[in-house]
Amino acid sequence: MRARNISCTEIGGDFYDVVPTEEGVAIIICDVSGKGISAAIMASMLQGMIRSELAAKVPLAEIVTQANRFFTQRDVAGKYATICIVSVDQDGRVEYVNCGHVAPVLVRSNTLERLDSNNAPVGLLAMMEYDSRITELNPGDKLILVTDGVTEAANAAEDMFGDENLESAAQAGDAFETVFAEVKQFCGETPLNDDCTVVEIAYLGVPEIVRAVSA
Repeated sequence: MRARNISCTEIGGDFYDVVPTEEGVAIIICDVSGKGISAAIMASMLQGMIRSELAAKVPLAEIVTQANRFFTQRDVAGKYATICIVSVDQDGRVEYVNCGHVAPVLVRSNTLERLDSNNAPVGLLAMMEYDSRITELNPGDKLILVTDGVTEAANAAEDMFGDENLESAAQAGDAFETVFAEVKQFCGETPLNDDCTVVEIAYLGVPEIVRAVSA
């Protein structure tokens, strides 16, 4: 796995995390609305809650349901968060819950898929019910997870990088570095207007589930 966060301010609201599980590994990527201290506090709380509940083997849909209930019952200054949690077992089974987040890109040998869902962001609407979905990975497949700071990165003409450019970059040999390089080239001299986080998961098959390289 490779991951990197580029913050557009000193204090950002993005985070990613990797949590070992008995079956394999779980990857979390999150983007809290807004910037600054309040966004960072909510991100920190979410990270702690999700890590502890993954360790307790709470189902993914229940994890985000509980988080949504927690934040909608409190005054969080209108903050909400898009979250994607991906649990990868050693045999390639993937369960994921996507709460309003940019759909991860699944790159296979000759196809490309998006791991999307209809779940709402966490902290936005009370009493929401969430569901998880299942897919499978084959050796050599890779997943690219990003926050919307990537897809919504803008150039001087106010055009956004978008999903099409993300999908193109995800199919490169070194997708991780290509995403960052193409965002930089696309934006030119225009500074980033949001935090950019990218996580790449390469499935190698049993017994090695991912290549653990932190960038």
